Amino acid sequence: MFTYKFVSNVLKRVLKPVLRSVLTALIVLASANVLSADNIPDVVGEISGEALLAQHPAFMDEYKSYQPSDAEIEAVSALEDDTLLILFGAWCHDSEREVPRLLKTLDASGLNVPQFTLFAVDRKKSDPEGIAEKHALKYTPTFILMRDGEEIGRVVERAETSLTQDLQALAAAAE
Repeated sequence: MFTYKFVSNVLKRVLKPVLRSVLTALIVLASANVLSADNIPDVVGEISGEALLAQHPAFMDEYKSYQPSDAEIEAVSALEDDTLLILFGAWCHDSEREVPRLLKTLDASGLNVPQFTLFAVDRKKSDPEGIAEKHALKYTPTFILMRDGEEIGRVVERAETSLTQDLQALAAAAE
């Protein structure tokens, strides 16, 4: 008959190395971004709004559920002379909230302004093209309003009023 001490020692010798190996493998996979929260690989680089919504369900869910106000929609017209660079992370909860809301508001306006570029960064807020570094990205999402190739302002992470209204205020201040 086996004693408790014998069984305990056997379990320690056999299970401890196995558990350590499994835990190590999970840590390596997670740090290599092989495993993500939604099993969707991170996007890095320029992406269209359509592709972003099609490939990332959390973005599409927010897009579908968001209803922009009339004031937000009206604010879009003030951005007709400007361009917008949107630096975001497909992994970032703030990006999942703010980027689809902007896309929905732009679509609801029926206008083709402002021209914008969606540019995804990795979890270290960098990219192979150096766009994030060039624009001193610290937090995602960052919405950079540009006129004639020069930055006139930015909204970082979350708008104070609404994203389009905050961008409208930046555009007006640059007049």
